[in-house]
Amino acid sequence: MEDKLKNKIILETEKEKVSSKFFSFKNKKLMIGGGIFILIICLIVFLVVLPILEIKSKALELKMEVKGITGIIQSQNIEESEQKIKIIKGKLNNFNNSYRKIGWSKFLPWIGNFYKDGERLIRTGNYLLEAGEVTINELKPYADLIGLEKKEEEKTGQLTTEERLMLALDTLDKLGPGIDKIEEKLKKAQEEIDQINLSKYPQILFGMKIKENLQTLVKTIDEGTQMVTEVKPLVKYLKPLLGYPDEKRYLLLFQNDAELRPTGGFLTAYAILSVYKGNFKPLGSFDIYTLDAKFGNRLPPPEPIKKYHKNVFYWYLRDMNLSPDFKEFIQTFWPNYKKAGGQDVDGIIAVDTKFLVDLLRVLGPIGVADWGKFSAENDPRCNCPQVFYELESQISKPVGTLRTERKAVLGPLMHSILLNVMQSPRKKWPEFFNIAFKNIQEKHILFYFFNEELQKTIEFLNAGGRIKDYDGDYFHINDCNFAGAKSNMFIRVNVNQEIKVESNGEVIKTVTVDYKNPAPPSNCNLEAGELCLNGLYRNWVRVYVPKGSELLEVKGSEVEAKTYEELGKTVFEAFYGDKAPLRPQGKAQLVFKYKLPFKASKEYRLLIQKQPGTYGYEYEVKIDSQQQTFELKTDKELKFSL
Repeated sequence: MEDKLKNKIILETEKEKVSSKFFSFKNKKLMIGGGIFILIICLIVFLVVLPILEIKSKALELKMEVKGITGIIQSQNIEESEQKIKIIKGKLNNFNNSYRKIGWSKFLPWIGNFYKDGERLIRTGNYLLEAGEVTINELKPYADLIGLEKKEEEKTGQLTTEERLMLALDTLDKLGPGIDKIEEKLKKAQEEIDQINLSKYPQILFGMKIKENLQTLVKTIDEGTQMVTEVKPLVKYLKPLLGYPDEKRYLLLFQNDAELRPTGGFLTAYAILSVYKGNFKPLGSFDIYTLDAKFGNRLPPPEPIKKYHKNVFYWYLRDMNLSPDFKEFIQTFWPNYKKAGGQDVDGIIAVDTKFLVDLLRVLGPIGVADWGKFSAENDPRCNCPQVFYELESQISKPVGTLRTERKAVLGPLMHSILLNVMQSPRKKWPEFFNIAFKNIQEKHILFYFFNEELQKTIEFLNAGGRIKDYDGDYFHINDCNFAGAKSNMFIRVNVNQEIKVESNGEVIKTVTVDYKNPAPPSNCNLEAGELCLNGLYRNWVRVYVPKGSELLEVKGSEVEAKTYEELGKTVFEAFYGDKAPLRPQGKAQLVFKYKLPFKASKEYRLLIQKQPGTYGYEYEVKIDSQQQTFELKTDKELKFSL
């Protein structure tokens, strides 16, 4: 009995020991697990949370500084711009130091790619800032000459207009090496940003537009790099073009974009301009009808004029800009211009009303001897710029007195504008450079030069109005007003492109073009002395697409649509206006459905070329779930990931 009791006590004691050891081991495991958990929390806090909060704080500081740089650049103050770039560079460096604290994440799968993109963005920012520093360092010695200083020195203020221009051109000559450095920095920024795959980023994250902001940055860098690359070869030609050391003569063509034609507008008038050492002088300004009277030839009209241009039975010089390619038009126009006794010139420049209006917005009202005053102010008689109404009134409106060469106002007007530009304070010169550059990019100014090397440069700068070769999808719509009146000033156009990629890679496109004229009609009673601006609109339409495209369907055309090849493209031709013209306060629509000659791959590229003389064409391009909406101001390349 005693042995059993002893054994029981021993067994219970052993159990207690085992239990005590178990609970002791369990407590140790809990303590170790708790310690590991706390350690993990601490690591997360110190390696993730705190660095991210710090990065966010530094990013906000950087964002605030970057937002302010636009206004300073627009103020054209070189000293403030220099200081601002230094501040932003410091903020970017602080952000980079904070960002490196999560550098361990680059070794993680998937997440590491996003961290590396951040590094690329930081390097991109540094290259952009370095390009800005180079620009400022190159411009600083000449800031007073080109209007980038607050005060103008008396010495340069006493110079003549021509001397000031020559000083500015000498300055540009000296900027050549600097432009190379700027281009190098921008290309490095471009290389960094191009390594980022934008398709993996969401449209919106935490309320921020992630993909849109990245796309804007890519576009800005691409456009800046392209601009510098394009401007560089032109620098060496600027002095010779402005008559230094020898006189140059130019044929100036005025294209009235309110009566739209394929190269930008109806050829209303022309002038001969001489420039010698920066001094512009009009040698004559003439009505295009006077030139046609001298031409005298009775050329048979080409098919489009015969078919669509009512009551026109011959091919006149004023109607020769039928090709959407400006060089093609000049090669037709020039020999016939010479037959009419036209003067030899070194180049041909075409301008439209948009360029004149933009210059007058900066200059203010100007007077032109024997012709009156012109301004960019709104004229309630047409709800358009006064210069436009005044030109149309003097050119088109019937008058009781005889005035020869009524369209000859172009030469004196351009001379007066150029004189006012050259005599303006240097502070305004950057504005004029910007206006000229913008109007060239938007095809309101077109150039053709007989010097082949210079012409190649002009075409490289996209300033020659050429139809481009392109190895992806291509689109160009070309409208031609064969009805008279000036309805294009009021018409608004919306172009919707639906791109459908089939399972086998074939691409079907449906392009819908909506034309709307919201303005009320003009009183077109010419016998009563009225000015007919907004009337019935008859439109010859051509759509240029990749060569080999197959037209499947056309809606809205009054004639059977034609398909042919021209300028390396397939062309779909349509027309409306005889049976159902686009009326004031009315609308019209054309729909083109066609199949592209190639199959889509991983990246879909589309080049849309703008017609010269147009503005206000709104585009919407859809492919699968992706969409881009924009106003077509310049030629535009779109890229979509499939």
